[in-house]
Amino acid sequence: QMDLAVKEPRTKGTLHTDIVERLLNEAGKWQNIDSHEHIVNVVDFGNKPLPWIAMECMDGGDLGDRAETMEFDQALWTAIATTKAVRHAHRHGIAHLDLKPENILFRSVEDGWDVPKVADWGLSKYLLDHSNTVEGLSPQYAAPEQFDEEYGSTDDITDIYQLGAVFYELFTGDPPFNGKPFKIIGKVKDESPTQPSDIADVPNELDDILLTALAKQKDDRYEDILYFRDDLEDLFDSVNTSNDPY
Repeated sequence: QMDLAVKEPRTKGTLHTDIVERLLNEAGKWQNIDSHEHIVNVVDFGNKPLPWIAMECMDGGDLGDRAETMEFDQALWTAIATTKAVRHAHRHGIAHLDLKPENILFRSVEDGWDVPKVADWGLSKYLLDHSNTVEGLSPQYAAPEQFDEEYGSTDDITDIYQLGAVFYELFTGDPPFNGKPFKIIGKVKDESPTQPSDIADVPNELDDILLTALAKQKDDRYEDILYFRDDLEDLFDSVNTSNDPY
């Protein structure tokens, strides 16, 4: 027996047919990648009376609830697991483009670290409230190219920036930039984040990893999420912890 969570659009009035079709298409894509251990499982979906999606119930809250509360090695393992999930999607031709703490959920585990899983693949723009967002985005976690086409198009490399922003908050307690949405947009395009080790008790090596992911120009970021994962794993190995639950 599996507990389910059901999502429906929080919207008034009629949804246009093309939006309904896109929702179902995105739900199908999500279901195609949900065999990964760190992607939330889609159980079923449909369009009557409104589009809906039934997914496994994640009982451990989201990453935003846990920012700067985990021990470093657990936080690093959580970041690695999340990166593996996004890499799995990229290998199947799917970019998330809306990675944020609320989309990284946890399932409680009795004898190990709680398991993070990534949710809302392609659906969040329609299924979630748009409060405090700009065109459906959460500015604190959005990449420069999502605000300004001079930075290029949105693609897999956009996910790398977004993961950098999410992990920055995981390790420091705050996203790279704070403030009102339009102030954040300016900072995302023009300012460099403070080095994580200046505001949290983390190794200097983490600075280079996160600031590479958070580079303004896409060419300055990791060219593939595989390299992001590798650097996180190398750091995990170098802190010489034996707590990996696997």
